[in-house]
Amino acid sequence: MKLKNIMISLLLFSAFQGKTQTVKRISLSEALAMAAKGNKQVQIQMLEEIRQKEFTKEVRSQLLPSVTAGGNYLHYFDRQVIFLPGSFAGTTKPVQDIGVGGKQAFNGWVAASQPLLNEAARKQVKAALYDEKIQREKTADLESNLGEQISISYFNMLLMQSQINLQQQSLLRNEKALRDTRSLFAQGRSLKADTLRAFIAVENLKSAISYLRNNLEVAGIHLKRLIGIDDIAAIELSDTLTSEVPAMAYELGDALETAGQMRKDITVRQLLTEKSKVVLAAAKAAQLPQLSAIGQYQLQAQADHFKLGQYVWPPTSFAGLQINVPIFSGSRIKSRISQANVQIRQEAIGLEDLQQTVKSELAALLMQWREANEQLHIQKRTVELAMLSYDMMDDRYRNGLSTRLELTDAELALTQSKINYLQAVYNQKVIQVQLKRAQGLLKLQ
Repeated sequence: MKLKNIMISLLLFSAFQGKTQTVKRISLSEALAMAAKGNKQVQIQMLEEIRQKEFTKEVRSQLLPSVTAGGNYLHYFDRQVIFLPGSFAGTTKPVQDIGVGGKQAFNGWVAASQPLLNEAARKQVKAALYDEKIQREKTADLESNLGEQISISYFNMLLMQSQINLQQQSLLRNEKALRDTRSLFAQGRSLKADTLRAFIAVENLKSAISYLRNNLEVAGIHLKRLIGIDDIAAIELSDTLTSEVPAMAYELGDALETAGQMRKDITVRQLLTEKSKVVLAAAKAAQLPQLSAIGQYQLQAQADHFKLGQYVWPPTSFAGLQINVPIFSGSRIKSRISQANVQIRQEAIGLEDLQQTVKSELAALLMQWREANEQLHIQKRTVELAMLSYDMMDDRYRNGLSTRLELTDAELALTQSKINYLQAVYNQKVIQVQLKRAQGLLKLQ
C-alpha cells in the first residue's frame, strides 16, 4: 500500500514538474519574433508566396523550348488504300484504288518547339512577377497588422495584471479596515452599518479580482493563438506597464510621407495598378502573330507480322518555322482589352481611396496621441495628490480626527487614480503602436 502511495506521489510530482516546464516568460519583442514563425496566417501567406513563384515558373515556360516524344501501334483489318490513275496501276479505270502497307503499323517520333516571338506570353510573365511582389508586400502587411494585434493584446494583459495587483493591495487595506470596524463595533464604538459597508467593499473587491483574473486567462489564450504557442503552455509577461512612452511629436505631413513610402497596403495598391497596365498590354499582344521554330524526327514501319527484327525503320525528319496569326476570335481579345481598361480605372480609384483613408486615420490617431499624452500628465498628477490625500487622512484617522469612512473614501480615490493612471499609460502605448502601424513602421522582427 505504501509503495502504491509513493508511486502515485511520484507521478503527481512528475506531472507538476511537466506543467511548470511549459510556462513561457516572454517580452513583447519575443512575442513578436515568435509570431513571425508560429502564427498560422503568416505561414499560410508565406506558402502563398511559394505558390506564386511556382506559378511564375509555369508562365515563363511558355517562352522556353518544349520537347515531346510519342508513338503508336495500329492494327489494320484491311490494308490502307491509296488512289492512283488507272494507267499507273495497269488498269483502264480513270482512278484505281490500291491496298498498300502492312496490317501491323508502328510509329514513333520526337518533336521540339521553341517560341521565337510571343509577346503575349512575355507580358504574362511580367504580370506574374508583379504578383510575386504583391504577395511579398501582402506578407509584410499581414505581419504589420499582426504586430498591432499582438502588441495591443500584450498591453491589455499587462493592464489587467497591474489592475489585479492594485485591487489586491486595496483588498488588503479593506480587509484590515473590516477587522478594525468589527473590533470597534464589538467595543460599541462603531455602527453596524459601518461594518456592513466595509464587508461589502471587501466582497466587491474579491469579485472584481476574480473577474479580472478570468479575463486575463481569456486574453492569454488569445495571445497564445496569435503567437502560435500550443494551448497547453502557459505564458508570463516579463514587460511592465509602468514605463511611460516618450511623448514624441508627430506631424501629419511627415506621417503621411512616411506612410506613403512604408505602408505595405499602399504598395500593394500601387503594384496592382502597375500590373493592370501590364495585363492590358498582354491582352493587346494577343492580337500579334506568334512565331516558333519547330522540328521533328520520326521512325515508322509496317508489316503483316510481329517479327520486329525484320522490320525496316525509315526515318523522317524536318525543321522549320511556324507562324500563327489571329484573325478572328469571337471578340474574345476585344473583351479582354475592355476588362483590362476597367481594371486599371478600378485600381486607380482604389489607390486614391486608400490614400484618403490613411490620411483620415493618421489625423485621428495624432489627435488621440496628443490627448493621451495630456491625460497621462493629468493622471500622474492626480495619483500624487491622491497619495498625499490618503496619507493625510490616514494620519488624521490615527489621531482620532477623522472617521474610518473618510479614510475608506481616500483609499478608494487612491486606488481609482492609480487605475486611471495605468489606463492612461495603456492608452498611450496602444496609440503609439497604432501610429507605427498606420505609418508602416511596425514589424514582427
